[in-house]
Amino acid sequence: MCTTSKKKVVKTQTNLFNTAHLINTMEVYKDYENADTVSLDTLALEELLQEERTREISRLNSLSKKVCYLHTDIIYYRNTKSKIGSACYDTWRTLIKKIGGTPNCWRYLGYILGVTQDDLNYIMNSVKDDQADMVLKVFRQNEKATLDKILEALVKMERYDILKAIEDPLLIISQHFNKDDSGYHSGSKNTGHREIITLKNLANDLPPALNKNIVPNNPKKPNDKSLQPSTTKNEKALNETPILFLTYAQDGLPTAINIQEYVGNWLEIEGVKVITLNNKREEIYQNPEKYIRDYFEKADFVVPIITSGYLEQIKSHQPNVPNTSENLDHKYVNFIYNLIVNHYIHATGCLNRKVRSVLPQNANVDVIRSITMYPDLLPWTYETSFDEQFQSFLKKMYL
Repeated sequence: MCTTSKKKVVKTQTNLFNTAHLINTMEVYKDYENADTVSLDTLALEELLQEERTREISRLNSLSKKVCYLHTDIIYYRNTKSKIGSACYDTWRTLIKKIGGTPNCWRYLGYILGVTQDDLNYIMNSVKDDQADMVLKVFRQNEKATLDKILEALVKMERYDILKAIEDPLLIISQHFNKDDSGYHSGSKNTGHREIITLKNLANDLPPALNKNIVPNNPKKPNDKSLQPSTTKNEKALNETPILFLTYAQDGLPTAINIQEYVGNWLEIEGVKVITLNNKREEIYQNPEKYIRDYFEKADFVVPIITSGYLEQIKSHQPNVPNTSENLDHKYVNFIYNLIVNHYIHATGCLNRKVRSVLPQNANVDVIRSITMYPDLLPWTYETSFDEQFQSFLKKMYL
C-alpha cells in the first residue's frame, strides 16, 4: 500500500475514534430541551451545581432534625470563653447581620415565623432596637419556638447563604447537647422524640407592648374579621375601569408625567384612571393617611417609579425625620411603601398581585441592581415599554 493511502486510513480511523468518544461522552449528560444551543461544559456545570444543591438540602434536612429539640433561647447564651458559648453567639450574630442586611428580610422572616402584623408594625415604627433581633425575641416567647423552625423559614425564603453560614455553629451546638449541661433544662413539652431544651432564667427585655409575659391574652376578645386584610383574589372586579396609583420620589416626576400622557392617549382601553397625590391635594390635606389608604385599596394596581431617590426614601433603617417636601407624592413615598409591604406579606401571602413597578428610561445600573432586593416591587418594566406592555396587560384583564 502506498504512503498516501496509509495516511488516509489512519486519518479515517482517528476520526471514527473521536466520533465514538464524543457520542459516549454525550450520553453522560441529561436530555436538556436546549441541548442544541448549550455546550457540553455548560451541561456538566449545571449537573455539578444541581448535585451540590442536592447535597446542601440533604445536609440542611439532617441539621434541622438535630436542632428540632433546641429552643431559640439557646442562641442567646453568652459565654465566649466556652466553645458552646462562642457557637451560640456566632449563630445569633450571623442571623442578625444577614437578615438585617437585606431590606425587609426581617419582616418576611417574622411573617413566616408567625409574628403578628401588629407586632411587625410596632417593631418597624416604634422600636429603635435591631429589627431582626426583635423578631427573634418575639418568636422565642413561644415555648415551641425551636431552631428548626428558623431553618425552615430560611429555606422558604431561599436564603441558602444564611443557612450555609450558620451550619457549622449549629452543628457545634447540637453536638454539645448530647451531654448534660447544668446551664440548661428541658421544657415540659415533648416534641415526640425528646423534650425541648431551653435556657434557664433568660431575661425578657422586650417592650411591654411585645412582651407576652406582661400583656395577658384575653380569650374572650372578639375576632373582628372586618379588621383583617382583604384576601380577595379577583380585586379588579371592584372597578369597572382600571385605576392606577402612581407613587414616586421627586426624581421620578418626569416619568410620572409621561405615564399620565401615555394613559391619556390610549384608545383601545378607555377610562383608565391615574391617581397621584399632587392631583388630589385638596382632598388629602384634610386627612392624608386616611385618603392614601383609601386610594391604595381602591386602586387595581400601585405603580412605583423606581429611582435612586425612591430607593433612598424606602430604606428600612431610614430615620423617621419629618418630610417637609411640597411634593405630596415624594412626601408620602415611605408611607405608601409600608402599605405595599403589609399588603404583600399579610393580604396575599407574599404573592404580588397589586404592584407593577416602572424603571425610568435613564435608570442607572445601581437602581437596576438594587430593585432585585425588593420582591414586593417586582415585576417591573421600563418606561420606554410601559405604553405597549401595560396597555396589552390591561386589555387581557378588562376586555
